[in-house]
Amino acid sequence: MKKIMFLVMMLSLILIGCGDKKEEAKTGTDTANTETKADDKVYKIGITQIVSHQALDKAREGFKDALEEAGIKAEYDEQNAQGDVTIANTIANKFVTDKVDLVFAIATPTAQAVSNATSDTPILFSAVTDPEAAGLVKPNVTGSSDKVDIEQQLALLREISKDAKKIGFLYNSSEENSLVQLEEIKKVAGKYDFEIVEQGISSANELPQAIDKMLTQVDALYLPTDNLISSSSALIAEKANAAKIMTFAAESGMLENGIFITKGIDYYQLGKEAGKMAAEILKDGKKPSDLPYKISETVEIAVNKQTLEQLGIKLPEDVMSKAKFIETKAK
Repeated sequence: MKKIMFLVMMLSLILIGCGDKKEEAKTGTDTANTETKADDKVYKIGITQIVSHQALDKAREGFKDALEEAGIKAEYDEQNAQGDVTIANTIANKFVTDKVDLVFAIATPTAQAVSNATSDTPILFSAVTDPEAAGLVKPNVTGSSDKVDIEQQLALLREISKDAKKIGFLYNSSEENSLVQLEEIKKVAGKYDFEIVEQGISSANELPQAIDKMLTQVDALYLPTDNLISSSSALIAEKANAAKIMTFAAESGMLENGIFITKGIDYYQLGKEAGKMAAEILKDGKKPSDLPYKISETVEIAVNKQTLEQLGIKLPEDVMSKAKFIETKAK
């Protein structure tokens, strides 16, 4: 009788052990399936861009490349506001209605439009000079700023030209980014014995006359990170180069249109930085408020090779050794 009871107890223990192993196997399978589903998720991402030009296009490319490198699968809804704030607002509302997982807003007006439309959807911005002044420091908003050290640009200009006195600053008077940069260049110009000659415009139609007027007044022309100016940089380069006036840009994209030189930022890397932050939000579950916006610390000297030859300028050896040479893109 004792032997029978012992055998029954042993059999029960064996059955319980098998049950536990099955449960463990089932739990392991469920976990693996959950991980697989998470890895296979395709995110809906809205991209809104105020206008198309080299700098902003490169920011968009960098953003998408960063997500791809992070292994994130995404379905993009890419929209362009064609320089119209009303269209930017319509795009922002569309993204909210479509319940996208995340929005990438390129340039200040589009970032403001999206941030005004939602306080829930994560928003990443790029090509925004002063996020705080633009009202973009919010719990659901972060990104990468294109603020540049204008003093470095002026120091480079002084190194190249000991005689230059008057620096033209051409800008869109309705673009907040440009107003911030105008105030900054005014603050540091005196340190390098420069006088700033400013000329604001509000549309591309005003540009030809504004350029012609300014080129008779200045020794060099500085072009800020300004969407209207960047979009028109080919025309500016054509007129300035013909007049043998040096042009300096805040970023390297404009050099592809014939602008002379920059010690500025790379918008592809700027967009990529925003993309890395987006990956942390989508993949790692972080919130935008966990990721303070970043200012690009990487600057490089870039020179347009054809413009250098056209202007007949001899650059200092120190500048030549550090410069990256860019070709004008064929029209």
